[in-house]
Amino acid sequence: MSDPLISVIIPSYDRMEPLMRTLRACFAQSAETGLLPPFEILVADNHITKMARTLVAKLARESPVPLRHIDAGVRNIAQARNCGVQASTSKLIAFIDDDEAPEKFWLARLGACLARTGADAAFGPKLPEWQTGRPPEWDPEGLYYTTDFGLPPDAEIDVLRWVPPRGRRLGTGNSMLWRSSCMPGRFPFDEELGRTGGEDTDLFFRLARSGKRFVWCPDAVAHEWVEEERMDAAYMRSRLYRSGQHSVQSRIAVSESPGRTLLTGWAIGAGQVVLHGAMAVASGEIFRRDRMLHRFGMAKGMGKLAWSAHKSFLLGNP
Repeated sequence: MSDPLISVIIPSYDRMEPLMRTLRACFAQSAETGLLPPFEILVADNHITKMARTLVAKLARESPVPLRHIDAGVRNIAQARNCGVQASTSKLIAFIDDDEAPEKFWLARLGACLARTGADAAFGPKLPEWQTGRPPEWDPEGLYYTTDFGLPPDAEIDVLRWVPPRGRRLGTGNSMLWRSSCMPGRFPFDEELGRTGGEDTDLFFRLARSGKRFVWCPDAVAHEWVEEERMDAAYMRSRLYRSGQHSVQSRIAVSESPGRTLLTGWAIGAGQVVLHGAMAVASGEIFRRDRMLHRFGMAKGMGKLAWSAHKSFLLGNP
């Protein structure tokens, strides 16, 4: 078999059944025309007992492409991704999470998108599949679990300016990147952020600031398995709070004027808290269990405020 052009990297912690689903979906990859470029699959195992090792050894017998288990330290998602990148030699890196099942032409379509556009990275939608068979009552359309920018094929994504109104920000899952332009050094993902999250936002902001181009590939779809415990509104509120923190942190990291960016983050966070708080009361949402729009808006604002206040304290005066 030819040396792989693409390395599919799957960070894994302890979700063995979803990981099996992800791997089998990767085994089923095909090209719509011609042949699919040679690829390999690397499972970057972050669990202290290396839970995925046995599963990978078992499934390697049915895999149509090289499948490898990578020892990726312990519970640090940035470290898992870095270990996967270091273990590969391919020119292209594709990331898919261990709870995502890509559709049949996922890999071919991401690759074709990069070839057409000459971009540095391509991203596709992530659509939820519910363990309970239905979305939570407070999010009947599943918008908070969906990554779909609604952009036309090959449209450029400006991560520094464009933020989805609901839905999720750009993430590493369901992406393909050129190693030469998007994976700087041995540790492209900041492992200091690997336990709290935001390492992918940090990388994308740094890449965008350096002039790298990101494009949208709407037909390269992955389906994310949403477990019941992640369908609770408290879980989503916590995730959006952290998202607010990561947004300010990453913008400051690439800013030419960190102090001004810090103050801007604080002002935006305060505005979100005040506006959404007033709307939650005025609309009656605060008394309902099936509506969370403004309470989630407040959570994002509180995240920005908390991180900005912490940073201001450390700096003394921005």
